[in-house]
Amino acid sequence: MLGAAKRGYQKEITAFTNKRVAVILKNAKKYVGELKGVNPETLTCVLVKAKREGELTELHRICINGDQVSEIYLEEAPFDLSGLKEELEQIFRRPGDVKVYDEAGLIVVLERVKVSETGVEGSGPVADRVRAIFDRYAKTQAPET
Repeated sequence: MLGAAKRGYQKEITAFTNKRVAVILKNAKKYVGELKGVNPETLTCVLVKAKREGELTELHRICINGDQVSEIYLEEAPFDLSGLKEELEQIFRRPGDVKVYDEAGLIVVLERVKVSETGVEGSGPVADRVRAIFDRYAKTQAPET
């Protein structure tokens, strides 16, 4: 039981990788940047393109000691793969046409077109159709400016 909980925690914290996060330190300083790496056990983390709150200078890369970390949270909402899956299943209706691999953050359509939060991989009419659905769906997910 404990092993499953630990694996679940490690999966969640590593899911922050390559996302924009805020790291709050115990001294109340805040850094915002893209998380490139994190040790799930110690919370030692590496941010790129980071800024310390209240400062204009962007730091190319910073490693933050996990002993100093109070909180880490996502600055942006994650891409909703399950919602995109539902959109795709309205077009590709046969069982097994649309498969979701949550751990990889991937949807596979007709066993040849790959879809992730970054876009669509594949060519041909099926990929073009999936790309149109993805583009329409991504626009609905984008934060309003």
